[in-house]
Amino acid sequence: MFFRQFLVSLCLCSMVFAQDIEKSAIRVGIAPHSSARIILESHKELQRFLEEYFKRPVEILTAKSFSDFAKKSNQGDLYDLIITSPNLAFLAYEKADYIPLMTYKKGLETIILSQSKNVLDRTKIPLRIAGQDPVSFATLCAQQWLEEQGFLEGKDLSYAYYVSASDSLGAILVRDEVDMIIMSFPNYMKLSDDIKQRVHVLYHSPAQPSRIYLAKDSKEISLDRWREALRVFSLSLDGRKHLENTKLEEFKSLDTDSFEAIGHIRDIVKKTEKRLGGDQE
Repeated sequence: MFFRQFLVSLCLCSMVFAQDIEKSAIRVGIAPHSSARIILESHKELQRFLEEYFKRPVEILTAKSFSDFAKKSNQGDLYDLIITSPNLAFLAYEKADYIPLMTYKKGLETIILSQSKNVLDRTKIPLRIAGQDPVSFATLCAQQWLEEQGFLEGKDLSYAYYVSASDSLGAILVRDEVDMIIMSFPNYMKLSDDIKQRVHVLYHSPAQPSRIYLAKDSKEISLDRWREALRVFSLSLDGRKHLENTKLEEFKSLDTDSFEAIGHIRDIVKKTEKRLGGDQE
């Protein structure tokens, strides 16, 4: 009798556990490359697809800054799926065992803007330069190019960081509060025509690796199932709408070998890790 009651209790507990797993939300973490509103809007097709595919609620989450997002990703237990820039993707892979599964064909491009095309003539040193975050991919790519031109942080350049929209950075520049600003090319395209007419494109980088989707076994969803879900999403109507809205052209599957082959950004990854380590208490 006791054994029968034990089995009944065990079955009931298993059913409750299964229901809890079924109801628990899938958390998708997306790096704060735009405002929270824009991130939610541009990933609504992904959210809808994943909810239908897994039959579970899906939460789209971001963070107040790239540094904050990286630290949360590297903890390894907050996000089930991550979409982030390649430097932060490498750290999530190395530190939290997230596995790269998919990326986009259209790469990331960095823009440096100034009001004068002669801003680098060294008549005024240090130059004031503004970006979104010390570990944002755009900031680090721009800094790498400036270093190649002989302009070093703390000596020739004074950096300031603003957790703000691209139009706010544009306003800071035209108000002469800084000499240069850094942003991604998509954010540059969102600037008003008035600001674009008043600024000069000092540097437009070649395309670098794009944003990367990474996942790990979590909430009873295996890595293989994540891989299949993203493959189906890439071929779905929701996936096509996502590409139309984001202008990211097309999806590309990604495996660990092809991910490791992105060797030319390793210097940026090392600098990212150093800055995150320096920020930690």
